[in-house]
Amino acid sequence: MKKILCLLSVSVLFLSSCSSDSSSSSDNPPSQNLLLQRTVEDNLGLGSTTTYYYYNGNKLTGINRNGEEYDIYTYTGNLITKIQHYSGPYTATPTEDAELRSTDIFEYNTNNQLIKFKTTKPNSSIERETTYTYNNNIVTFQQYEYYPGNTPELLKSGTITLQNGEIVRLQVVKEFDSYTDNYTYDTKNSLFKNVLGYDKLMFTHIIGKQGSKTLVDSILGGISHNFVNNAEYEYTYNSDNYPVAANHYFFGSLLVKYYFYYE
Repeated sequence: MKKILCLLSVSVLFLSSCSSDSSSSSDNPPSQNLLLQRTVEDNLGLGSTTTYYYYNGNKLTGINRNGEEYDIYTYTGNLITKIQHYSGPYTATPTEDAELRSTDIFEYNTNNQLIKFKTTKPNSSIERETTYTYNNNIVTFQQYEYYPGNTPELLKSGTITLQNGEIVRLQVVKEFDSYTDNYTYDTKNSLFKNVLGYDKLMFTHIIGKQGSKTLVDSILGGISHNFVNNAEYEYTYNSDNYPVAANHYFFGSLLVKYYFYYE
């Protein structure tokens, strides 16, 4: 039995405990280029959420959650450069009645590394922007909120430590609630492994580039002291080593069950 984790959606998830492998029927040939089509999130006692994913080839074009809210993805070449978040029933092309809640803009350097992440809201001149600076396996970041006519307000800063291309530590410094997250991954496949450009969003959508996240240890209140928050994820895999189910545990208590469907 092996401990493993997973995060989901543009929202992101995490879990705990041991995991087992489940094999597909021997009549079905293995497929290494699976794309996530649907996720069911069962919050114990709080109902369930079904999320659908839409593609053009291996480019993610949209995400639909329970028919109540959805995201539209825009690519420039092979890179995701915009995500628009809407309320209402999903449509591939938003109608005039669609309610745009916010827009995320992503900018990259010549090495296709994310260097700027900006969020705007309609009918608001306030913008939130995060910049990233690379120094080998250490990435520093700063997040500001911009108000017209005012000095930008620093919301948080910190460092991201990379190992084998994955985020293994996130250190965040804020005025009142600094924290450190330590991440552990398995050696199997990430939910979005085959989605073009999704790995470039690893700083904003922490799910694992290749493997699935299995453990998140959070140290709240500072870089090395105070309250420790532990979340583990238990996965079941198909014969191609993609997660098909996951249990999310918090200090040993099961909180959420997830089910993943591919094509």
